[in-house]
Amino acid sequence: MTALAVQHRLAIDAGNTRIKLGLFACSSSRPRGELPGCIERAVVLSHEPIPWDLLAQWQSATGGWQPAVIAGSNPLDVKRVQADWPISLGSVPHIVENTADFPLPIRVDEPRRVGIDRLLNAVAVNELRSVDHPAVIVDSGTATTVDVVSADGAFVGGAILPGLALSAKALHEYTALLPLVSVLELGQAMPEPLGRNTRAAIRSGLFWGQLGAVKELIERQASAEAEVFVTGGGGALLAAHLPRARFESHLPLQGLVLVAERARSAATTSL
Repeated sequence: MTALAVQHRLAIDAGNTRIKLGLFACSSSRPRGELPGCIERAVVLSHEPIPWDLLAQWQSATGGWQPAVIAGSNPLDVKRVQADWPISLGSVPHIVENTADFPLPIRVDEPRRVGIDRLLNAVAVNELRSVDHPAVIVDSGTATTVDVVSADGAFVGGAILPGLALSAKALHEYTALLPLVSVLELGQAMPEPLGRNTRAAIRSGLFWGQLGAVKELIERQASAEAEVFVTGGGGALLAAHLPRARFESHLPLQGLVLVAERARSAATTSL
């Protein structure tokens, strides 16, 4: 049996507060229901240095990769990565920003104004959802988004609300005495709904309030047959309490790889 050709690609998501980097294996023949596999992953805060030495180790271990791709909601970090890119790592990452070229119908009022991470999530979920079934995508990051992909694979809109960390920061910064509660602290133990001290009350409100909002949006946005996919830094906390939810930690990066692979395939076909 002939082994499938596997190539590697580095994908970079420059978000509002973090830069996520992932190295993915791209098989020449990948069945529906599977996404490019994540081999390596790193996350840095947006003000921190890019771990160039670590990327060089990834590249050396795989024997090289396809040209890297970058996208994200933070244009300053996108430009910073490009400007500081070491020659030793090969071509400067290609910026993916023209969502009109995505393999995804976008049926909203202003398609060009939809956040690119939301669309990359939808591209990835279109590979995972069952045929003829709609999907809801919950992405719990700086903001939490709850978006819908229709049964025929179109992005049809959604909702945006403050994420767990942003809500905690707002409570701390816009009140005189309330302490700052981190997402890490929220994940240490399930908050009791009835908080018996200030910190516990904040943990309860943040978690159960966010979960309640997400549940309500899922119920109002989509039919009972919709499949639910959850991603993002706070996603693992929410997924366990969402009926029929499937947690996928790398959706935006995997969507970015899929877009890059489609563009490469189209360019090869046109030659």
